[in-house]
Amino acid sequence: MTFSLNLTKPLNRLGLLLNLGFLIVVFSGFSWFSFAYMTEVLPSSGAHAEEQVVAQKAQDLAFAKAKAAAKGKAFDEKAALAEAKAKGLEAAEKESEKIHHHAVEGWAPFAIFLLILSTIFFAGFLSIAILRRANDAGVSAWLSFISLLGAWSFAAFVAFEPYLDAHQLTKAWAPASIIGLILLLPLFLKGSADAHDEHAH
Repeated sequence: MTFSLNLTKPLNRLGLLLNLGFLIVVFSGFSWFSFAYMTEVLPSSGAHAEEQVVAQKAQDLAFAKAKAAAKGKAFDEKAALAEAKAKGLEAAEKESEKIHHHAVEGWAPFAIFLLILSTIFFAGFLSIAILRRANDAGVSAWLSFISLLGAWSFAAFVAFEPYLDAHQLTKAWAPASIIGLILLLPLFLKGSADAHDEHAH
């Protein structure tokens, strides 16, 4: 099995590629889902409830005013209620953008927190695969360190891509992912240390 948390278990080039692909799918999916849930689903639900409160308050106020204005006169309750509802919806519509923006701001820290978690776990699991591959290839500690930097750079870009996309920053930060992959290249180019030793003998 190519996926393992055992650092001493060797990993070949194909294994590293499979690990990388698997982690991209899992954590990219988690990031997109969690970011959409925190910035669209939950804020929309909260905003809708708040809009209903605003609409009800405006409706009650308009109805009370209409009733007070009709003192001593015939009061058409149905017509007044219909007019009050229309005013309530109008008030909610006016406040809609402000309410939604406030709701999004309220959930934004949680969305970022989940993206940070996605980065940490993605980079952590990828680092394990890289160290297994580095041990198998017999590369130096310095090259392993550079590869780990590449892993964190690439993982951070993949995990934060929903946020970058929402703020139209994907192209600006794309070089970080490219650099990250370039730093991983030596591990894909080098073969197994054991294979080299056998060939030398």
